[in-house]
Amino acid sequence: MKKIVVIAATALVLAGCSKGTQTQSSSPVAGAQDIAITTAFRPDPPQKGPETLTVSLKDGTGAPVKGASVKIETMMPSMAMRGPSVAAQGNGNGTYSAHLTLQYATKWEFSISAKASGKSGSAQVTVDVK
Repeated sequence: MKKIVVIAATALVLAGCSKGTQTQSSSPVAGAQDIAITTAFRPDPPQKGPETLTVSLKDGTGAPVKGASVKIETMMPSMAMRGPSVAAQGNGNGTYSAHLTLQYATKWEFSISAKASGKSGSAQVTVDVK
């Protein structure tokens, strides 16, 4: 029993000391969602400096949503500070790209909203920028 506890404690210490992996969570905001939103960062995992955020939009049938207005607002909660706000540009295939400069290595929150043809969707994404 003592050996199992030592092994478990060692595993926890090593896990805590190891370099963490990037986690990205995307969750819809409460309320009716006509448009599903997913995100991708480049570079991935996100890093301090220039970053491209690509937003993919799909309707209820899974078809790409083209011609949408996509807005992105950023926040650094640990600093109680807002970051850049941008309008993503359409790529013509249901994806939209925004170029941001992330000036601090900290946790960033991205609030994404999309509107197209009377439909809308929104999502919150939280990432640790290194």
